[in-house]
Parts: sequence; structure tokens; C-alpha cells
Amino acid sequence: MSGELTKVLRRFEERLGLLESGNHKGPAHWKIFHLHNALNALKNDHAAAALHLDEFDKVDVAREFPEMEADRIPTVEQIRSRFDTIAGGML
Repeated sequence: MSGELTKVLRRFEERLGLLESGNHKGPAHWKIFHLHNALNALKNDHAAAALHLDEFDKVDVAREFPEMEADRIPTVEQIRSRFDTIAGGML
């Protein structure tokens, strides 16, 4: 087994254990969604699985590094404002 695949497998197992223990922060359904996607990709493409695990970790990383503004999730008001700008008077 390649070193990269081993790392992804260990990462996956750690994230699964975190969910099983109930010691995670944030909504579990999104973490389960990303873990499920990682599992689906794991057999054929461990690099894609690693990307799904990155999404699993994104909320926790954002708490640790708040300067990551580019990955910040917009508010509903910001989405509405941007949509209104794009849609203009078309509707």
C-alpha cells in the first residue's frame, strides 16, 4: 500500500472515530456527508477521498485560522444581495 493511501486511510479512520464518539463540533450531517463521499472515492481514487476529508475538516480549520476569509461561508443576506445584483431587473 502506498504511503499516500495509508495516510488517507488513517485520516478516514480518525474522522470516523470522531463521529462515532460524538465529540465533533458543528452539524454532524455535513460531516457524515463528506465522510460518505470520501468512502465512495477511497477504493478508486485516494486523492479524491483526501479532498472530501479536507471538506470534512474545513469548519474546524476555519475556527483555528479565521484569516481564511476566502473559504468563509457567506450569510443568507450576502447571498441575497449578490443574487439581486446579478439578476438585476430580469425577474
